[in-house]
Amino acid sequence: LNQIARQVNAGGGSGHDRVQIVAALMAIDAGLERLRHAVLEKGTDDDR
Repeated sequence: LNQIARQVNAGGGSGHDRVQIVAALMAIDAGLERLRHAVLEKGTDDDR
Protein backbone atom coordinates (compact mmCIF):
# COMPACT_ATOMS: atom_id res chain seq x y z
CA LEU A 1 0.00 0.00 0.00
CA ASN A 2 2.87 2.38 0.71
CA GLN A 3 4.30 1.81 -2.75
CA ILE A 4 0.91 2.48 -4.33
CA ALA A 5 0.49 5.66 -2.30
CA ARG A 6 3.97 6.90 -3.23
CA GLN A 7 3.35 6.29 -6.93
CA VAL A 8 -0.03 8.01 -6.84
CA ASN A 9 1.31 10.99 -4.88
CA ALA A 10 4.28 11.34 -7.23
CA GLY A 11 1.88 11.54 -10.17
CA GLY A 12 3.81 8.82 -11.95
CA GLY A 13 2.35 6.30 -14.30
CA SER A 14 0.00 6.26 -17.20
CA GLY A 15 -3.78 6.12 -17.23
CA HIS A 16 -3.52 2.34 -17.52
CA ASP A 17 -1.35 2.26 -14.38
CA ARG A 18 -3.98 4.25 -12.50
CA VAL A 19 -6.70 1.85 -13.62
CA GLN A 20 -4.63 -1.07 -12.32
CA ILE A 21 -4.05 0.74 -9.02
CA VAL A 22 -7.76 1.42 -8.58
CA ALA A 23 -8.56 -2.21 -9.43
CA ALA A 24 -6.02 -3.45 -6.87
CA LEU A 25 -7.38 -1.13 -4.18
CA MET A 26 -10.94 -2.27 -4.93
CA ALA A 27 -9.85 -5.91 -4.61
CA ILE A 28 -8.17 -5.15 -1.27
CA ASP A 29 -11.30 -3.34 -0.10
CA ALA A 30 -13.52 -6.28 -1.07
CA GLY A 31 -11.23 -8.71 0.73
CA LEU A 32 -11.24 -6.61 3.88
CA GLU A 33 -15.03 -6.37 3.73
CA ARG A 34 -15.32 -10.17 3.49
CA LEU A 35 -12.93 -10.54 6.42
CA ARG A 36 -14.91 -8.01 8.45
CA HIS A 37 -18.15 -9.90 7.85
CA ALA A 38 -16.52 -13.22 8.73
CA VAL A 39 -15.22 -11.80 12.01
CA LEU A 40 -18.60 -10.29 12.86
CA GLU A 41 -20.37 -13.58 12.08
CA LYS A 42 -17.99 -15.48 14.33
CA GLY A 43 -18.82 -13.22 17.25
CA THR A 44 -16.95 -12.96 20.51
CA ASP A 45 -16.73 -16.69 21.31
CA ASP A 46 -13.18 -17.22 20.08
CA ASP A 47 -10.04 -18.65 21.62
CA ARG A 48 -7.81 -15.59 21.50
